[in-house]
Amino acid sequence: MVSVRKTLLLTGLVLITFASQAIWVTFSPVTTLVAQNLGVPAEYVGYLAVTYPLFFLILTVPSGILLDRNFRLWLLFGTVMTFIGGAGRLLDHTNYFWLLLCQLFSATGQPFLLNAFVPFASRMYAERRSVVISVLSLSMYLGTVFSLLVGYEFYADGGLFALIMPPALLSAIGFAFFVSGYRVLDSVPVDRRAFRFSDVVGRKDLWIIGIILGLGVAAFDNLATWLQPALESVKLGEIAGDAVAVSIVLGLVGVAAIPGFISAKNARTRYMRGVVPLIAGFFVILAILPSKLLVFVFLGLAGLLMLPAYPLIMDWIGYFHEKRIQGSATGFVGLVSRAISVMLMFIAPYFIYSARAYFTFLASVVTIAFFFTMILPDDRKMKKDHS
Repeated sequence: MVSVRKTLLLTGLVLITFASQAIWVTFSPVTTLVAQNLGVPAEYVGYLAVTYPLFFLILTVPSGILLDRNFRLWLLFGTVMTFIGGAGRLLDHTNYFWLLLCQLFSATGQPFLLNAFVPFASRMYAERRSVVISVLSLSMYLGTVFSLLVGYEFYADGGLFALIMPPALLSAIGFAFFVSGYRVLDSVPVDRRAFRFSDVVGRKDLWIIGIILGLGVAAFDNLATWLQPALESVKLGEIAGDAVAVSIVLGLVGVAAIPGFISAKNARTRYMRGVVPLIAGFFVILAILPSKLLVFVFLGLAGLLMLPAYPLIMDWIGYFHEKRIQGSATGFVGLVSRAISVMLMFIAPYFIYSARAYFTFLASVVTIAFFFTMILPDDRKMKKDHS
């Protein structure tokens, strides 16, 4: 019975995570069309997506601390917020302010879901921790890709209601599965000790992996956001969307195939030291010769190798840091990485005037990440702690 409940719980968390990410960018593929439908400026629709990174930045540390103190309660809170935000949009899908309110619920829930990956996998699937983290990470990426790839078709076929229905349905189904298996979490102890985030701040490796993750996320987010205007300078702007799509799809393949193998070999540090300079080299070549073929090949390979870094970094936390601080550690790494990625998102527009400047900028970002991989402790020599 316990194994059945664990399976229901994991299935529910996978689906609710997928739904959360789908809710985030539901309107992104059809921003201007939705704005006309709702009778608001296009930037108002864009603000719906902005709530997610904003709330993650604000809540990543508090959510991690709360998950450490009472994992059952606050993971349930994250799923409830996501369910309310996703399913609630069906109640009045033509009212912008109601959609905004529902988006705020979902944005509040997201940090509690993402920061639960490591403590959930460590507590529920200790022997298969890296595999479960990879599955949850894959659901996170797939939810985003789902909305971006099919959003326009759903809107064209059935309007606003059809657009919001899939995330709403998935959030409801995911929540039902989660609640069905929730009692298995009764075995997770409640820790009501006082705030102890200082236990996390003093750990050098968490700073380093947070910086590496932030620089990697910044490079990938910049590809998704600013690639088109940069390529337009060499008359290749029309391929930007397809190139990013190829990068994401191959990245999903990488997330599914690479982290488990690398974790089993205890080769996380070696993997990052090997692939980061390779990706920097891809961007250097594109800065020199931004041809159509090379854009597709090198961005595809960059996605394949870069996206698996997220579950590997999450697995690092689960493997080398004790269970009592894994939520706080994940939240801290999220704070460091998000602060860096947001800062670089604002700097990037200064380089999009030419493909050469843009890819040089990305190469510089990834090169900085390489320097930090060189001071990252070798995971073969670090002490494992599952206490």
